[in-house]
Amino acid sequence: MFDVLETVKSYREPLSSLAALKLRSMSAMAIYQQLRANGATIRCVMQLSRFAVARALALTYTLCVGVANFAQQPGTTSPKSQTNGTATQTRSSDLAIAADAIRESYYHPDDMSDLNCSVSVDWPAFLASTKLNPSAERLKAIQDLKIRSQSIRGNSPNITFEWVGTLDSKEQLENGLKQMLGGFYQMYWSLVATPPIHSAAEITKMESLADGGAQVYSSSQDIKVVITVNKENTPTHYTLDSPTLKGTIDLRYVPAPTPIPGDLRRISSVDVSEHIGTSVINVKLDLDYQAVDGFYVPAHVSYDVGGALSVSMKFSDCSATKGAIPNKIK
Repeated sequence: MFDVLETVKSYREPLSSLAALKLRSMSAMAIYQQLRANGATIRCVMQLSRFAVARALALTYTLCVGVANFAQQPGTTSPKSQTNGTATQTRSSDLAIAADAIRESYYHPDDMSDLNCSVSVDWPAFLASTKLNPSAERLKAIQDLKIRSQSIRGNSPNITFEWVGTLDSKEQLENGLKQMLGGFYQMYWSLVATPPIHSAAEITKMESLADGGAQVYSSSQDIKVVITVNKENTPTHYTLDSPTLKGTIDLRYVPAPTPIPGDLRRISSVDVSEHIGTSVINVKLDLDYQAVDGFYVPAHVSYDVGGALSVSMKFSDCSATKGAIPNKIK
């Protein structure tokens, strides 16, 4: 993740107001808004705007990993049950059925090991959201930029750039794009492409809800996660509680064109709210899908950070490889 203070120091333009900013304790959105209010240069604001998105994605990834962590290992507490063998066996059987139902309720490509795509950014929309107006020459150089990403599950993505024109600050822009795409892929693999529960061993408790849904509890390594599933066993809400991070995730879905078990519906929207100390970051992700090598992978992805910054990306010319999910519990 970027260090905001070091990012600001890397600029040669004098920004006298920066000395008064407590950058390390401020949210990325607060930094962005105050820089704009104090007349920072377009180049500086553009980089920090991208940092705001990158930081939000990185923090979102932290939250999503917290949710996904307990899917990689057994829960620390055995499910509550009566003491006789029959009741315990029935309880374990019920939890196994519930875990299977949750996994089968929506699409997640467990056996996809890597995804490679060309990525294009909707620069006019992004610049409009930041109220920036770069020169025609700079805008053309940015719009002609070709980006290629190679992302392997469980690893940092490899992002390459091909410039048609020249841009004096291209290294800074590339770093911002790497942060943004890295945050997206980490979030995609941990939340969208991985089920929240692999087996009944990960569930510590379940509580039925009046609407036919349930709350599923799990805890691991000082992280407590509660998943709310609806009457169709689909996860709709996550609550994460740890000593350093608290947050929520709300999921929305669209029906699959041809619904089958394991692909009844697909995640279309993710709303994340993160609380770290006094800082709150809200991120909204929207995505749709395309068929690639037997999988359904992102085609269009858009982010909205705090209602003040928005970024839209298109993924094209993609390829995907089949491979087992790491550390999957059999």
